[in-house]
Amino acid sequence: MFHSCTGDNGDSGVFDNTPLRNVDMKPFAVPIQQELTKSDRKKVFTKSFGGATSTIRPLYRYKIYARVYSTKRYPLGVDATPAPYDFALGWDGLEKEEVFNTIKARQSFRWVHWKLKPDCPYTVDGVYLRLANNHLIPANDNILKGLSKVKKKDIVYMEGYLVKFDTVKGSRTASGVSSTTRDDRKNHSCEIMYVTRLVTKHGDYR
Repeated sequence: MFHSCTGDNGDSGVFDNTPLRNVDMKPFAVPIQQELTKSDRKKVFTKSFGGATSTIRPLYRYKIYARVYSTKRYPLGVDATPAPYDFALGWDGLEKEEVFNTIKARQSFRWVHWKLKPDCPYTVDGVYLRLANNHLIPANDNILKGLSKVKKKDIVYMEGYLVKFDTVKGSRTASGVSSTTRDDRKNHSCEIMYVTRLVTKHGDYR
């Protein structure tokens, strides 16, 4: 879940604490990860982009309600990852404005890099448990539209799956597996999420 740096939107966005409506978890609680149902285990999703095709399989059900620390859009096909957006998200205290202002985050090369100011009330280990880089795969074009509207400082709620994927383009192949634990770091520590619902101040996208 670690994370490496700067979002596309810089310092844009307004710090708004208005709760999101009709969501299925407590605001800013630890993300909810649940075992797949029998029908979930049969699901296979596909995404095609740039001459490549990704086969995506669920690992766990997943829900997250969090503050956006940074966003980054990536051109599909560059790294064979079927996720056009990365969001750096914080929860469990990191959503507060006075804490947000003590953590500087920026994104690049599929990592979020962050640095704590001297007055940050959390230790490095504490931030690792509450801040994650999320590679987001929208289930449809409507959810993609919703992701495109999200700005730094926004609040988001998402439902879907943590997933693994295999991408094939001609003779070339690539694969990725989501993190499924809160305490991992460095390589393979980001969440890869297949998003089936997104709620923001702009709307409820499904």
